[in-house]
Amino acid sequence: MSCSCRKGKSAKKLKTKEIDELLKFLKKNPELFFFIANLVNSFRPIDPERIKAERVFLTVREVHELGLLSFSQSEELFRLLKNFFVEKTDKQRGNFLELLVSILGPFTFKAKNKRINQCKMFKKYKKLSDKEIDVAFSSKEYLEVHECKSNMGRQWRDPLSKKSKKGAKLFFMNELPEVCKSKRKVIVCCSGLDGELTTCYVKKVFKFYKFKNIKVIGRKELLEKIKASF
Repeated sequence: MSCSCRKGKSAKKLKTKEIDELLKFLKKNPELFFFIANLVNSFRPIDPERIKAERVFLTVREVHELGLLSFSQSEELFRLLKNFFVEKTDKQRGNFLELLVSILGPFTFKAKNKRINQCKMFKKYKKLSDKEIDVAFSSKEYLEVHECKSNMGRQWRDPLSKKSKKGAKLFFMNELPEVCKSKRKVIVCCSGLDGELTTCYVKKVFKFYKFKNIKVIGRKELLEKIKASF
C-alpha cells in the first residue's frame, strides 16, 4: 500500500516580494549561489541588525572585488540582500530554501512529477502523523520528501532522541521507507545550505543515530542542480 503527501499549501504562499526578487537575481547570476548560501547559512535569529547589515556588506564587497558583478549590479544585490535579511524576519531564510528546493527538485529521480509543499503523510486514507513535510515530489514510481533547514549544523545537533521534538521528526522520516514499502519508493532527504564540512558532520550525526534512510543534501548538491537547471 503506497503512501502520499497530501493536504499541502501552494508554494505561492511562501513567496514574498523579497524572496521572489532574490531568486530572479540568482537565476540570472547562478555563480553567486555559493556566496548567498553562505550568507543565509550564517544568520541567527538573535543577531542584531548591525551584524546582519555588516555581513551583507562584506558579502557584496567580496563578490564585487572578485569581478563577478559590476558596480551597478553589486548595488542591486546589496539592496536585495538588505531587504531580505536585515528588514525581515528569520522565517524568510527557511522559506527561501524551501522555494529553492521546490524549483530545483526532484534530486534523486528524473520523471514527470507533482510537487507538494508543507503536506502531511498518508498511507491510503490514514494520516501517519501531524508532522509536516516541507517539500514532496510525487511520481508514479517515487515519492521524494524533504525536510529543509537553512542551517542543518545548528538544527541537527545532539541530543536527537525520539522524545525530543527535533529527534522525533527525524525518527518519523527515517521510518517512512519501511512504513510506506510498496511499488512506489519513498526517498527521504534533509536539505540545507551548509558547506561540505558541516554537511559531512550532519551525515555522521545521522549515522550515529542510525538514520540510514535519510539522504543529506547540502550546498554542494544544490549548486550542482543550479548549474544544471539555471
